[in-house]
Amino acid sequence: MIDFDKEHGYKLKITQEAGPETEAHNNQRQEPHMAHLPREVATQSATQTAHIPDFSASAVTCPPAQAVAAAAGAPPVIAGESRAAYDELLGRMTRSLAPADVLEHMFLRDVVDLAWEVLRLRRLKANLMACAAHQGVAELLRPLVEEADDRALLARGWAARRDGAVEKVESLLAAAGFGPDHVAAATFASAIFDMERIDRMMAAAERRRNSALFHIEHHRERFGRELRRALDEVTQPALDPASATAGQA
Repeated sequence: MIDFDKEHGYKLKITQEAGPETEAHNNQRQEPHMAHLPREVATQSATQTAHIPDFSASAVTCPPAQAVAAAAGAPPVIAGESRAAYDELLGRMTRSLAPADVLEHMFLRDVVDLAWEVLRLRRLKANLMACAAHQGVAELLRPLVEEADDRALLARGWAARRDGAVEKVESLLAAAGFGPDHVAAATFASAIFDMERIDRMMAAAERRRNSALFHIEHHRERFGRELRRALDEVTQPALDPASATAGQA
């Protein structure tokens, strides 16, 4: 309720009346390990415990970031990726967004995980080009070498960087006017369907990431509106004595 203090003006006071039935109910809910505590301390501990959710014990003792990390599990770092790089990204995003509550920490974890996924998919595209380069070379050698087995042997030797094979392939390609850009174009054409799937996955991850950022912004905006409305309700009687007098009448 709203109480008036002559020295400090209007202020909020939260009171709760406990009748005999409520007190008896609290006494019945005391845990066995509280039997040796004073009655006031045991009652207060039991009342506080009744308001703590049971889904996560760590959420009671850990800060919001640690509670969310414990619930979300291990970071999505796979073989070949750096856990230190993920932790650095998480730390930078935390300092930049400065989450204020557990809900914002959950949205932040989504943003970081999705940003990490997008970075991974970009690396996979580049690595896919490198892995499929021999297919691009084999395609460029098609009009230059008649036998399919010979083309495949030269392409595999070029990919393995075998002595003699690299020089021969580069000599054939140079004689035909082909260079590294042509190899990349032929490689891209051979892996274009996989590239399209990766692009769709990247677009979906970016949409989910942007959605999480929007939810953080919406959450803060709504909280700000509610806070301003609460402050207006508290401070309006002090600013308008006539309304306060009318309310008492």
